[in-house]
Amino acid sequence: MDAEFIIAGWLDYGENRDDVLSHFVVCAAASRDEAGCLDYTVCADPEFDGRVVVYERWESERHLAAHFETPHIAEFRAAVASYPRTGRELRRYFVAHSEDFSSSSSVKT
Repeated sequence: MDAEFIIAGWLDYGENRDDVLSHFVVCAAASRDEAGCLDYTVCADPEFDGRVVVYERWESERHLAAHFETPHIAEFRAAVASYPRTGRELRRYFVAHSEDFSSSSSVKT
């Protein structure tokens, strides 16, 4: 059974963060065009120098597996291979339920 999931977390690249992020931006744009990719966002963490924040949302494991076989992933991996990563925390969260959300809808009077 395929289930929608989110991959979220961070990667630390120290002083190389901006160089790595420039490659990540290209990879994210190509990834968003893939079948099964519902969202793919990367950004610099404003609180921690050197940290890249990652957020991905996929329709299924099958789509993620296909993602790892794409040319842009191979190009990304080759481009960042020389940059040492000093920390990493990525988690996968399976979506059991979702609904439209507005901050005003969470406030009960």
